[in-house]
Amino acid sequence: MIKNELSMRQTAVIMCVLGAASKLMLWPTSLASACGNALWLPPLVDTAVQTAAVWAVALIGSKTGKTLFELFSQSFTKPVACAIYALLSLFFVLSAVVPMSEQQLMVHEVFYDTIPSIWVFLPFFFFSVYAGSKGLTNAGRTAECCLPLFIVSMLFLLSLAVTECDFNLLLPVLDSPAGDIAKACFGGMHRSINGVYMAVFAGNFRYKRGDAAKISAACATGGIIVSAVCALFYAQYGELALTQYFAVAKLAVFSPVVALVGRLDLIAVYVLDAAILFSIVLNIQAAVYCMYCVTGREWHPLYSLLCNGALFAVTLLFNNSFALVQRAAESYLSVAAAAFTFALPALAWTAYAVAKAGNGRGRTAAAERGGK
Repeated sequence: MIKNELSMRQTAVIMCVLGAASKLMLWPTSLASACGNALWLPPLVDTAVQTAAVWAVALIGSKTGKTLFELFSQSFTKPVACAIYALLSLFFVLSAVVPMSEQQLMVHEVFYDTIPSIWVFLPFFFFSVYAGSKGLTNAGRTAECCLPLFIVSMLFLLSLAVTECDFNLLLPVLDSPAGDIAKACFGGMHRSINGVYMAVFAGNFRYKRGDAAKISAACATGGIIVSAVCALFYAQYGELALTQYFAVAKLAVFSPVVALVGRLDLIAVYVLDAAILFSIVLNIQAAVYCMYCVTGREWHPLYSLLCNGALFAVTLLFNNSFALVQRAAESYLSVAAAAFTFALPALAWTAYAVAKAGNGRGRTAAAERGGK
């Protein structure tokens, strides 16, 4: 039997570690191209939006103790709930496309001296099919395993990077046009979907007082880490940052330690890549969970195979067109991400109000029947 129970700690770790990991590949470079030395600001803005959505959904879960699917089914009817979760499933599969493509490019550029065949990336899909067929409980456990790896590797890379930074390159603060910053914030919405993840996790763990605030704080911490990486990246490369791909692999290049010992930082990048892989697979696990809610059938291996089959087809079709995929994601997938981020909390609170009103009417009718 597939298990979907999580703990508050696991949910918080997912929000912080896995929520940050997938943003560390090409997003800093894209932000440097979009808004120059203000590249650290869009991650903070997007994180603030996601943190508010996470808090709103988590609070609903703490009040009802139900999953959003159960809450929507009770308040809006089951077909409506199924329609919402079917759309969520499609959204999660599409959300995996960009980080998966970035992972493929990162494997090719960082870990190989020559450009390998696309088939070198094939083991990812075997791993993704297997991990995606597991429930949310597995996602929580793997996130906890990634936590120490993420902390150690990030501390190592950042400590090497900070000694070679020229923070004057970040001045003047907010010198970039407001329109460019706003465009970068919107274009990154498809990368910041913690609020949408929370719609899947809500109701799958036991709440205690203050848990919504703790999970929200973890989400905010992940965003601050991404913003710090962006700032250190630009403080090292300046205007050249927009030509330097995979910031996390370039942070420690100029460190005296690296010059003396060699590319010791690549070990940390290898370790960090484990968290990145699980952050990508999290989209598949979330999509599979949504399919399970819609069908009521525990056919997780089949669902995972279908999701990964779609991703494999996209990989073959757009193998040499990553720029096109990224532009499409920034233009269209970000719209869907923003819609889900704002709509799901609103729908959850509406469903809660409807359910509460229905319970109130039920108690009143019961009291009247008892009086008679």
